[in-house]
Amino acid sequence: MEILSQLWSLLGLLTVLQNILPTQLLSLLHSLYESLQDFISPYSYFDIPEFNGYCGVDINDLYRHVNLYLNSVNSSATASTCRRFTLSRSKSSNCISFTIAPNHTIHDSFNGHSLSWTHHVDTVQDSLEEKRSFTLKLPKRLRHLLLSPYIQHVTSRAEEFERVSRERRLYTNNGNASYESGWVSVPFRHPSTFETLALEPHLKKQMMEDLKAFASGREFYHRVGRAWKRGYLLYGPPGSGKSSLIAAMANYLCYDVYDLELTKVTDNSELRALLIQTSNRSIIVIEDIDCSLDLTADRMMKATTATATRRKRSSSSGYNKDLGTGNDQLLEESGRVTLSGLLNFTDGLWSCCGEERIIVFTTNHRENVDPALVRCGRMDVHVSLGTCGMHAFKALAMNYLGIEWHSSFDVVESCIRSGGALTPAQIGEILLRNRGNNVDLAIKEVVSAMQAKILSTGSTEHLNTSIEYEDMAALTRSPQSVLTVGSPENWDSSPGKTNGKKRKAKFLVRLRSLTKSDSGRRGV
Repeated sequence: MEILSQLWSLLGLLTVLQNILPTQLLSLLHSLYESLQDFISPYSYFDIPEFNGYCGVDINDLYRHVNLYLNSVNSSATASTCRRFTLSRSKSSNCISFTIAPNHTIHDSFNGHSLSWTHHVDTVQDSLEEKRSFTLKLPKRLRHLLLSPYIQHVTSRAEEFERVSRERRLYTNNGNASYESGWVSVPFRHPSTFETLALEPHLKKQMMEDLKAFASGREFYHRVGRAWKRGYLLYGPPGSGKSSLIAAMANYLCYDVYDLELTKVTDNSELRALLIQTSNRSIIVIEDIDCSLDLTADRMMKATTATATRRKRSSSSGYNKDLGTGNDQLLEESGRVTLSGLLNFTDGLWSCCGEERIIVFTTNHRENVDPALVRCGRMDVHVSLGTCGMHAFKALAMNYLGIEWHSSFDVVESCIRSGGALTPAQIGEILLRNRGNNVDLAIKEVVSAMQAKILSTGSTEHLNTSIEYEDMAALTRSPQSVLTVGSPENWDSSPGKTNGKKRKAKFLVRLRSLTKSDSGRRGV
């Protein structure tokens, strides 16, 4: 009781002194006390306010990074040191945000040293506004060694967390790029991933490694003096999974997707304006590049103009040279997107106005694409997507039916080797129709569809007409899904043009063997 009474007396004395002493003297005493405390304390303290400057107008980007960083470690053992969090979720994010409650502390570790963050929230006098800040506490003797590397660690971890957690958007052009924002968007929530794609394992691995190397190649691209972008050409028959692969790429890298509809673009100037309005860390997609615009006609028109000009020069000795330049520019002045404009879009000076961009062209017929569009430096990687091989079929069976093995898988593999392979869309539609039915019935319908394709590829006049198919080494490569790095000069070396030895087989005998093997397994 005596100690308690002395404490009350001391508090009373302090209250009296606070009311009697001048404000300037109290501030001086407070500063002296803090200086003495800092001198004795083995720790250094660094304040990070929410706003920069005295007026508090500019947002402190480091404060935002600290908030994101502490949010990213909320599920680790570090978060267990804090007793209270504030939960929130914004419209632009798909996850719940964890923030340290006001005036609470969370402990962290870096390079074996203990650090702590304290979230301060103070109410401004005579105002409803709040003053927020974070205070970093670290060992004083190590502050020069720890501060800069730790802040860089916080910033990189925060940027990665922001990239992964933010809501991705799917954009399309609205035809108004010259006057206002040329893009409109919706949330991008396509569920496709590399785990669910019906692709051969080696192609998945190559794609993921290439994308990962690109996303982490900032220093490399800057060092070699190249724009930080990469081009992909996806080609294959309809239903081979080109759109699903693009969605998987976007989900893997956490990029936005810009679906560019060239028929809505009026001229090359609007095309450049659309490119400027795209964000970093995005995928720009032009689907069916061979059908969007008749770009090959540009070369034909220029060639026709050049021929007519030469004829005119030979027939008229008083030819005015200035007339030829007007004819050469006729195409550019016709008010539409030209091949030259699209080339500058993908690989010109305007293509480097942003960073970490991927440009994807898709086509069903690669031979119809102008070679200038897909050369090295524009389309760096060519990905061929074809019919399903056995690995891809097993992935579809697992996705749709939830099975890893079935007794009829050998029959399916035989059909694939015999030329009855189907596209992922065809197999997916069959399995989707039968997902609630018997698994045996679903696999049987797939086999029937494959056998029907084998029949349709043979002679329709006589069943015993022999057909030719490639040797076993080539057949095991079905589908024709490969990744090629290079220019169109390498197209002839693709698996679709293998010149291996061919052998003949009676189609009727082959079909009977498939039927017998199927019935034999069912009898077992």
